[in-house]
Amino acid sequence: MKKYYTQYIDNFRGLSREIWLLSLVTFINRAGAMVIPFLSLYFVNVKDISLPQIGWIMTSYGLGSLLGTWLGGKLVDQFGFYKVIIASLFFGGIGFILFQFIDSYLGLCIGIFLLIMIADAYRP
Repeated sequence: MKKYYTQYIDNFRGLSREIWLLSLVTFINRAGAMVIPFLSLYFVNVKDISLPQIGWIMTSYGLGSLLGTWLGGKLVDQFGFYKVIIASLFFGGIGFILFQFIDSYLGLCIGIFLLIMIADAYRP
């Protein structure tokens, strides 16, 4: 068993510091995505939004993620990966702060679509 563990660890020894840092930042960022299932509960209990409307809000989330990763690839080709990662993480963070002030159903659909499109632009 120790042999397999050693072989597994050896596969990661040659990775640069930048790769490890990017992996850590990605882990922290994606760990924040665990809030999404609880966002539905927040919408039902606090914002008093119906379940079908929550379904459309979550659909907007998925479509924003899909478009964001595609758009991020296009932006990387034009501006480079470093600028896209920094901009996506920075503006995504600002977007999450501003998202709490949206109260209307349509605003939530559009807001979460745009927010996740920006926030997921750095993902492969």
